[in-house]
Amino acid sequence: MRVLIFEPQFVGHNLAYVHHIAARLVDMGCEVHLLTSERAAQSEEFSKHLADVIDSIHVSSPDSFVVRGATRGVRVNGPTAVLAMMRSLYVGLCDIRPQHVLIPFGNPIAHWAGMPNPISNWMRRHECESELILLTGKYAYPHRDLRSAIKERLALRMLAMGPWNRIHHIVPHAWEVMQRHPSRLSTISRLLPDPIDAPPRMTKREARTLLGLNASDRIVSLVGLIDRRKGIQQLLEAFEIAAPRLRPNDRLLLAGKATEETRHLLANRFRKLVEDGHVIRIDRHLSAQELWGACIASDVMTTPYPSHLYSASIVIRGAAVGVPILANSIGWMEDMVQRFGLGGTCDTNRRDVFAENLLEALDHGASYCPTADAKRFVAFHSIDNFASRISERIAERIGINSSLGMRWSDVFDEHFASKAA
Repeated sequence: MRVLIFEPQFVGHNLAYVHHIAARLVDMGCEVHLLTSERAAQSEEFSKHLADVIDSIHVSSPDSFVVRGATRGVRVNGPTAVLAMMRSLYVGLCDIRPQHVLIPFGNPIAHWAGMPNPISNWMRRHECESELILLTGKYAYPHRDLRSAIKERLALRMLAMGPWNRIHHIVPHAWEVMQRHPSRLSTISRLLPDPIDAPPRMTKREARTLLGLNASDRIVSLVGLIDRRKGIQQLLEAFEIAAPRLRPNDRLLLAGKATEETRHLLANRFRKLVEDGHVIRIDRHLSAQELWGACIASDVMTTPYPSHLYSASIVIRGAAVGVPILANSIGWMEDMVQRFGLGGTCDTNRRDVFAENLLEALDHGASYCPTADAKRFVAFHSIDNFASRISERIAERIGINSSLGMRWSDVFDEHFASKAA
């Protein structure tokens, strides 16, 4: 079967998703075509994620997308950018003539395709099935005001009117909303894992040795890109408030490349915390081993993201190594941490509340024990399960008896379970 993967963007998890999908489809004997952007094909991320599959797939990388000026990224929002994406996809359909289309980041065009357009017409005329993955959306979190509820209703209606044969979402709330919607969304929507690689076999002592950390310290961490979107200022303010009540060996580990804004904060506003040794910085891109090492080395991991309502893979990583999470009490993070006993949540935008919860989390971190539900939650988000779930329909079409993988209803006790994704 000739399969087209359409992914012009290369930041975030986009190309990691492409790799997992392409690798599984190649193993299934499919003829895999990747339609991406020229910038993506020239990026460091492209080589990093696709090196081991690139010789087994066909790559097209036209210079037909809108780029972000001096930055390296491809613009995916706004009418001009979306129309460029849809035009590029249409040209790709006509040139490659696929039998099946997969779009790993479908949010930019998901609703636009609900209006009359040549892409939908081509797919229907050529009996080409299509699937897209959604990471965000108005339906991914609860609404408390009429205006937002109306926007959600409109978004769902446009989504249902698109050409999609299957719609995958990585946020349980979004899938649950689609399952209740009085349209075909209830039958074509699926819940998809947000895949992470398996952690290495590494003890806490080995992890701390790897990163040059003291074995006797109590460590609370923020891991990944260290910037405003990750709540770095809220975390530093809370840690500063908590400082008089901290133990001498309590440390805040910032593991990952910091933005210039973050560096300025640490060199000025929070200089004393750094000079006193309370803040430890590993300010660079981390290797996969170092990323896992930072997670394993922690006694508590934080995700104080001020406004992030969607899936956060660092929460899954924390659960995978049995380290409790202290998350902001919003969206997916609050839902998953509370539902599966992954740690605790609080309003991290309120520094006094955050400070109290930091102290409590450090005091109880050593006694944290992952639940059986937490372990199933991690298993659901494995790369193998992601690949099994996303390739299920193609396997059906070509007559392969592939594993269906782990369903969402397999993850938690029947008390929480609804029908399978």
